[in-house]
Amino acid sequence: QAKKLSYLYINDDTVEIRDASHLKGKDTWETQQALEAEHGVSGHRMSVYSIGPAGENLVRFAAIQGDYGHVASKNGCGAVMGKKRLKAVCIVRGTKALTAHDARGLIQAADEIAHDLKTDPSTSTLYNWGTLFGVTNLYKLGMLPIKNYTTNLTTVNMEDWAPAKLRHGFDHRGHQCNACGMHHCHIQVIRHGPHQGELVDEPEYEGWSGAGWTIGLTDMEAVSWLNTRIDRACVDVNEFGWLCGWVMECMEKGYLTEKQVGFRLNWGDVEGAYRLLQMVSTREGFGDVLAEGVKRASEKVGGEAAKCAVYTQKGASPRGHDHRGRWDEMLDTCTSSNGTMESANPTFQTEIGLPARINPFDGEQVARLTGGILGRRHFEDSLGGCSFTFRTRVEMLARALSAATGWHYSLDEAMRLGRRTAAILRGFNLRCGIGPEVEYPSERYGSQPLDGPAKDHHVLKQWDHMLDVWYETVGYDRKTGKPKRETLKELGLDWLARDLWGK
Repeated sequence: QAKKLSYLYINDDTVEIRDASHLKGKDTWETQQALEAEHGVSGHRMSVYSIGPAGENLVRFAAIQGDYGHVASKNGCGAVMGKKRLKAVCIVRGTKALTAHDARGLIQAADEIAHDLKTDPSTSTLYNWGTLFGVTNLYKLGMLPIKNYTTNLTTVNMEDWAPAKLRHGFDHRGHQCNACGMHHCHIQVIRHGPHQGELVDEPEYEGWSGAGWTIGLTDMEAVSWLNTRIDRACVDVNEFGWLCGWVMECMEKGYLTEKQVGFRLNWGDVEGAYRLLQMVSTREGFGDVLAEGVKRASEKVGGEAAKCAVYTQKGASPRGHDHRGRWDEMLDTCTSSNGTMESANPTFQTEIGLPARINPFDGEQVARLTGGILGRRHFEDSLGGCSFTFRTRVEMLARALSAATGWHYSLDEAMRLGRRTAAILRGFNLRCGIGPEVEYPSERYGSQPLDGPAKDHHVLKQWDHMLDVWYETVGYDRKTGKPKRETLKELGLDWLARDLWGK
């Protein structure tokens, strides 16, 4: 922990801890602008990842934001930086090149991955639109979370939420990752209303959800503005959406009073949501309770209000989807060791012998698929790449890794590495007291939808069987949550077996 607020400056071999007292209280965009001015470097010549007021005040779901719109949002990583009194990491673009083991092979693999991204029907929409298509697609399936899971229907014309219309008005590119060809990370100028003229970042799907539909806000410019304010204060947009939606619903139903909250907050009130964001970020008044996150805040309030909150029993909040219509994501979120989805969405799962499609409301099929793909995302993440650009076959990623390093990785070796990582993460959580007894959704999170396409399906009726099948599939012990001895031995983790099971 630093003695005072500091930032880490990196410029080739120069690594310095510098005073950041002049950055105290600034949001992430203001912090980046101040450091760009201080060092006379901007754009892709310098990258800044920082925390906002929320991280400084140790809000449990504080995030880390960089380069005007790229956010590491889960598990309160921003609060960790705040606890360390680390305001920012400032990295000047390096001048020393990297050397690949097989440069030609690496370029060939990269070209094939890029071709897949641009042409494969399962990835081309992501390449062209980012995640914007998620709003209309998920609504059709009953997976768009509307007003804190109180409904899955709307009178809003969903044709207006098609990707092309969502992108209308985003006039130029923003801070996309260097050399990335994917068509997202745009900047918009607000054209109307009280925030006319302000620059905002184009929300990804999670922003449209967390800063919009989850709280009953459907004015697109207002959602874009609030999403950017959430990034600048720097909290997880998903958790804030569930938190704000919970407060709105509870006030509507009389479970929370104006005296408790400090003001009246109604569905779709963007200025009220921003006021709540400020209270949370500075831990002002009721914001101090809310800064502990949805689970802890709802448990402290108690009563009927607690029954309305969306979270996992581990204390995390789900992504901005209605998982009551997407059981694989709910199971993945509740069993994961990382606070959010661990296996993530199935991607080219047929290459490891899994079915291309399943019945999404058959618990056994869901559990076998979710457990079967465990390890893929861990391998991806170990490479340090973007899950968008890595939306290709694992074999292709293994080829690229082999060419870059000379290690000669295969599909099987890649999946084994990923499963090793998953087992180690699980062992860490078990040592911290996080076991199978908390692998359940909250009452609202696991409820049966009242309307919409998924209204005839209730995930909790199959939940325990889903857990049984998932544990069997991944080779973990159902009672203790530990990876079985034979599983650990197959993964080459004898040391972890001794640690978890003893001699």
